[in-house]
Amino acid sequence: MLETAKLAAKEAGKVILKYFNQDVVFSEKEDKTVVSIADEESEQVIIKTIKEKFPDHSINGEETGRTGDSDIVWHVDPLDGTSNFKNKIPFSTVSIGVEKAGKFILGVIYNPFTDELFYAELGNGAYLNELKIQVTDLKLSKGAVVLDASFRDDRAHRKLKTQEELLNHTSKFRMLGSNALQLAELAKGQYVCSISDAIHTYDFAAGLVIIREAGGVVTDQYGNEPTVDSVVIVATNNVDNHGKVIDITKRTYAGYKGM
Repeated sequence: MLETAKLAAKEAGKVILKYFNQDVVFSEKEDKTVVSIADEESEQVIIKTIKEKFPDHSINGEETGRTGDSDIVWHVDPLDGTSNFKNKIPFSTVSIGVEKAGKFILGVIYNPFTDELFYAELGNGAYLNELKIQVTDLKLSKGAVVLDASFRDDRAHRKLKTQEELLNHTSKFRMLGSNALQLAELAKGQYVCSISDAIHTYDFAAGLVIIREAGGVVTDQYGNEPTVDSVVIVATNNVDNHGKVIDITKRTYAGYKGM
C-alpha cells in the first residue's frame, strides 16, 4: 500500500503544479472552505490510482466523501492548503493516510513545490525522500509552535486563548496554512508542537503516523487517542512537552465540536 500511496501523491502533485499559475475558479463549500478544479482533479487521480491496486478498499476523500464499506480506509486530502493555493502561496500538500480496523497504519504527505515526500508505515520509521527523519529534542521553551491558520467561528477565541497561555512557555509561533505540512515539518524536526482545530480525519491521518514513527506524540486536545471523530489534533516532539500543551488545550478547547 505504501508504494501506491506514494505514487498517488506524486501524481496528484502534478495536478497541483499544473493549475498553480493558472486562473482557476474557486467556489465556497458549506463549511466556508474553498474548492477548485485542482482539488477535484487531484482527488480523482488519487482515487483512480488506489482503485487500480485495491478496488475493494474504502476511500474517504475531502471532495467526494466516503465510498465503500471495507475496514481498510484511505483518508485523502487532495490539496491541503487550498487558500494558499488560491493566493499563489506555494505551501500546499497532498495527504494520504490509511486506517485499518480503526488504527492508522500508513501515511504519505507530498509537497509538490519542494518535491518533498514524507512517508511512514507503522513500525518502520518515518522518511523524507528516502532519508530517515526524527523529531527534535528541544524543550517547549526553545522550539517553535505551529498553529493552523483559520480563525473562523467558534475556534477564533479558543485559538487566541491557547496562544496566550502558550506564551508562558514560548514566544515562537508559526502558521503555514496547511495542516498536513505543519505535521510533516514537525516530524522532520522543524517544530516542537503543532495544534490544528476544525479538522477531519483526512487532515491528520497521514501526519499522525509520520510523526509517531519519527518519535513524536499525537493526541486529541484532551490527551486521548485520536479517532475519526476528533476535531482537534495536538502533536509534539516528546511526552514532557505534550503534557504541558495538553494542560492548556484540555481547557481552551473543552467542549469544542469543530466547525
